[in-house]
Order: sequence, then structure tokens, then C-alpha cells
Amino acid sequence: MRMFNEDVSNEIASFYNSLTIEKEDFALPLTELLQSRLVVTERKRNGEIVGVAGISRGNSFFIVVRRECQNQKIGQKLTKKVIDLARGKNYHYLALNVFQSNSKAIHIYRKFGFKIIFTNLISSRKNCFMILPLDFQGALYKNLISIIYKWHLHSIVRSLQKLIKRFFP
Repeated sequence: MRMFNEDVSNEIASFYNSLTIEKEDFALPLTELLQSRLVVTERKRNGEIVGVAGISRGNSFFIVVRRECQNQKIGQKLTKKVIDLARGKNYHYLALNVFQSNSKAIHIYRKFGFKIIFTNLISSRKNCFMILPLDFQGALYKNLISIIYKWHLHSIVRSLQKLIKRFFP
């Protein structure tokens, strides 16, 4: 595993462009991935990138692992590395969207402490919005409404306030 730097941007772009089925569940455009604040990669022994994870705008956590390399704990390693780096850089939270049908990913995210805040319908698929608080001084609660706005969910803020109070009293 290594931190993203300019030397690997072409490799990451090549990895991204080689994805086929995985892109159905990975909505982050390549340009945004390459401009992310933090990116880590996982490689095979031959140096080939098999997974990428990181943090993009709005503290949005993202991860993608090549289909043939899944179920080898690569996603867990990448998730742990990003969370550790985010804590080290004093991030208050990480947020993500995942399709509700992706039960394996949801299980892993929950193991790391992510909580489902709400589900909604995106492109005829149910989508879960999850948040991982990284500090315990209330910063997450104070900023949660602005997080939701960043995710372009203005229309449901009032109903979310009740959920927020339930999860973060």
C-alpha cells in the first residue's frame, strides 16, 4: 500500500480505465479521483494496482477493488488505511454512498464504524448514505447538516434532523 503521488497518477488512470463491471458501482469520475485529497493503492507483487481508495470532496470516502481480486481482504486493508490517515489528519468524519444491494461492502463499512444515516432511491437502485464519525467532541453533529447539503440532498433536511438527533443525541 502506498500514498498517492504524481508519479502514480498515470497508473491510477490506467487502472480506472481498465475497470468494466466495477464502474457500475463506482460513480467517481476519473478527474475527481485524480484531484482527491488523499488516495492509497493496493498492488499485487508484480506492481499491478488492484485497488484504490481515498477521500474526495466533502470528505467523501471512495473505494474500488478489481472484481477478480475481491474477497481477499483488499477492501478492508484499503479502508483501514484511509481511516487511519484521515484520523491522523484530524478529519471529523468520512461519508459515503453505497448501493443497498452491496451487502458485503455495507458489512465491511459497519465493521469499521460507519452508520447508515438514510437510504434513498438513485437511478432505480436503493442507495445508503453512511457516515463514520472520527472525533467524539460533537463536531460531526454540528456539521452534519452542511454535509448533507454538500451531497445535494436539500429536500430532506427536516426529516433528517430527527434521525440525526437519534444517532447523535
